[in-house]
Amino acid sequence: MSKPWHSMKPEEALAQLNVNPETGLSSEEASRRLTQYGPNEIIVKKKHPVFLLLHQFSNFLIIILLIATVISAALGEIVDAAAIITIVIIMGVMGFIQEYKAEKAVEALKSMAVPYCTVLRNGVLTEIPASQLVPGDILIVKEGDKVPADARIIESADLLVDESPLTGESTPVEKDSESLLPPETPVSDRRNMVFRGTYVVGGKGRAVVVSTGSSTEIGRIAKAIAEAKEEKTLLEQELDSFGKKIGLIILGIAAVVFVTSLIEGYLGVVEAFMVSVALAVAAIPEGLPAIATALLAIGAYRMAKKKALVRRLGAVETLGAVDVICSDKTGTITKGEMTVKIVKMIGKHCTVEGAGYEPLGRVVCNPGDPRDDSFLYEILAAHTSVDVALTRDSSSWRVKGSPTEGAALVLSYKALGEEGVRKAVEKYPLVKTYPFDRFRKRKTTVHQVGGKYLVVSTGAPELLLDVSTKVRGSGEEELTREVKEALSAEIEKLASQGYRTFGVAYKWMDSFSEDYDVSQVETSLVFYAILGIIDPPREEVVEALKTASKAGIKTIMVTGDHKLTAIAVARMIGLEASEETVLEGRELDRMSDEELARVVDKINVYARVTPEHKARIVKALKAKGYKVAMTGDGVNDAPALKLADVGVAMGIRGTDVAKEASQLILLDDNYSTIVEAVKEGRVIFDNLKKPINYLLTANMGEVGTVFGAELLYLPPPLRPIHLLWVNVVTDALPAVALGLEPAEPGIMEKPPSEYRGGLITKRKILYYVLFGALISGFTILAYTMNSQTLLMAQTAAFTTIVLSEFGRALASRSENKPVWRIRFNKWLIPALATSLMLHVVTIYTPLNQVFYTTPLPLSMWVYGLAASLLIWLIDEARKVIGVRI
Repeated sequence: MSKPWHSMKPEEALAQLNVNPETGLSSEEASRRLTQYGPNEIIVKKKHPVFLLLHQFSNFLIIILLIATVISAALGEIVDAAAIITIVIIMGVMGFIQEYKAEKAVEALKSMAVPYCTVLRNGVLTEIPASQLVPGDILIVKEGDKVPADARIIESADLLVDESPLTGESTPVEKDSESLLPPETPVSDRRNMVFRGTYVVGGKGRAVVVSTGSSTEIGRIAKAIAEAKEEKTLLEQELDSFGKKIGLIILGIAAVVFVTSLIEGYLGVVEAFMVSVALAVAAIPEGLPAIATALLAIGAYRMAKKKALVRRLGAVETLGAVDVICSDKTGTITKGEMTVKIVKMIGKHCTVEGAGYEPLGRVVCNPGDPRDDSFLYEILAAHTSVDVALTRDSSSWRVKGSPTEGAALVLSYKALGEEGVRKAVEKYPLVKTYPFDRFRKRKTTVHQVGGKYLVVSTGAPELLLDVSTKVRGSGEEELTREVKEALSAEIEKLASQGYRTFGVAYKWMDSFSEDYDVSQVETSLVFYAILGIIDPPREEVVEALKTASKAGIKTIMVTGDHKLTAIAVARMIGLEASEETVLEGRELDRMSDEELARVVDKINVYARVTPEHKARIVKALKAKGYKVAMTGDGVNDAPALKLADVGVAMGIRGTDVAKEASQLILLDDNYSTIVEAVKEGRVIFDNLKKPINYLLTANMGEVGTVFGAELLYLPPPLRPIHLLWVNVVTDALPAVALGLEPAEPGIMEKPPSEYRGGLITKRKILYYVLFGALISGFTILAYTMNSQTLLMAQTAAFTTIVLSEFGRALASRSENKPVWRIRFNKWLIPALATSLMLHVVTIYTPLNQVFYTTPLPLSMWVYGLAASLLIWLIDEARKVIGVRI
């Protein structure tokens, strides 16, 4: 094809597809093309749920546990085998649920299919299944239809299409068959095309199908989503890396222990193997994935209360490491509600308070001007309320109708009040409306007032000036060339500052007939005012931007709007916007990847960009080592959302596809909510360290106990079921409680690098080994002190290791701050008490038959508590001295 469809005339497209617009395709030709192009369906390879489930058990640590389970069962250790396999299944199912959810993005796309459509075949209008549509079919679309394929419009009559499912833009697009567009025109601006999955909301048209199935815009996006590899979060990467390292160490130590036991002849083959299994169980932090998931889920719950819904739990922790937020402008940085901020008249300048559709705020004019301009607001109220209404549902104000006219109506409410607007509508009853069209670029209403008629026109101010002969100042004055030039300069000035300009003009007529042509009415007008309208920033965004900046996070504004509008809004929120820091989509298209890489660090604002540009921006930033959060709402934002470290979808305006492709959904579509989510992510990152430090030290203590006893030629002090119970049950509650520690001060004043990795470092591993050795020393001592029976000795070791780990829990509340410098944690003491009670149950109830335990003397409990206190005090002393980990 020589050029894209939107750059062709209708007759060129028809000729290219070899179809007669009067008869359409013949049945035979349609059948041949169906064989050639395939059905009009989005076909993307899916991962089968069974494959996803089996994939969860490919983890190195899980494989070790599975082998231990099989051999334990074969040796008759059924209780141990059952306990291990239960933990493995729980871990696998949790992972499966997370991955299965990610597959739903493509399913959401496929649900946008259309069952039937109307086409012209054999010269007759025919209803066919949309799956049978082929390139070259003449498609008939009308109000209420869902578009079944991508098509070039060949005829249109007031055709309006809602393309929000594809582009995320909420305003319906006026389509025009005669438009000829440059090849580089983005999808959102292709006014001579209709696209699969969009809706016809007005008018009708005929179009020739140019793409079906996976070749459509939505089909290409589905393929991009399916092929985009979702990267593991920082936490998943660290746990995977740690798992592989510890797995190899476990196998090495277990093999040494097994061979040593056989050579020494101290244990038989079965007993030696069970010691090796116990060692593996002791070293593997079985409870850690479940506890990390629980903490992330709690964090996700807290975020949801702050209007941020987490779809992928791992993203909670990744948020803390984000150093770039790429945010949409409309509705995220701004309210997404057009607002009149400036009113300019001859010799008079007014600013308007408030933002959005809420009718609160004053109209403040230059002081000392005695003119009463209530007439302006009255005629605006009567004129705009013909097609627009201001409503309130629950807690928000909404405009039904044109956003621009809605902004003018809200201005009238601010100036006149609700009662004043009602009286104005009654004072100027409507006689006739001449609707807005794209040629005149204005709307006119006629109102009867007594025996006269009031004409009110609004629209493009420069065109209103062309049909005006007078101007309203202190009175009605002649519109001289000098005054017209001054007003034109004001219009250009407002436009250069990013405002959308909206003119207001009027005139009185002695007589009027409904048969009057619009040209008879829209003449000799009195030009009254220019309204400067903009979608202003949300009030809380300025402060949120400062908070993000303090936290070392760069904010980049990404918008499809005009460059001037983007610059105006950027400056309003304190974002540097100049020629060096602003890049337009067309400039981006001309850049190679290398050229973009050279400037990407400097850019603060991207204007006139498409969702395809977003994906490229994410790739460029990630290539530079940034952790990127990207917002989006349309279907074609989905690839960029999947590519980002944290994809953020809009909860109010966002499509289902965008939400499914994201990790985070903003329930209020607000930029400041992203910053709050980052803060919560940092709290969670800090609090994930605490249970990891606690659990891995405890595991080292367990390994030291089993391995140390083997080196001392002692029988095994702990059985596999003891170790599983400690790792998964008695340690779990304190670990979760540590994850609920109050936030430490200054959390949003640290650089993002502090929240990137560092959960498990070499320095920390040394720390785990040292304190693990301390725990194992106390445990082996307790074991040798109670040598009356093996059962008593094992129970003493089991109890000592549980109580010692309580001391570790108290010490793990902060890595480097002593206890008196951190806030009280209301969850930890109840968690320790519950864990203690669970341990008591395994000793003093019939369950002691399952756990191989026996009641202990009081002295053994005192010993265990003393060991716990000493372990806690030693770590607190380290913090006071200033030895950091």
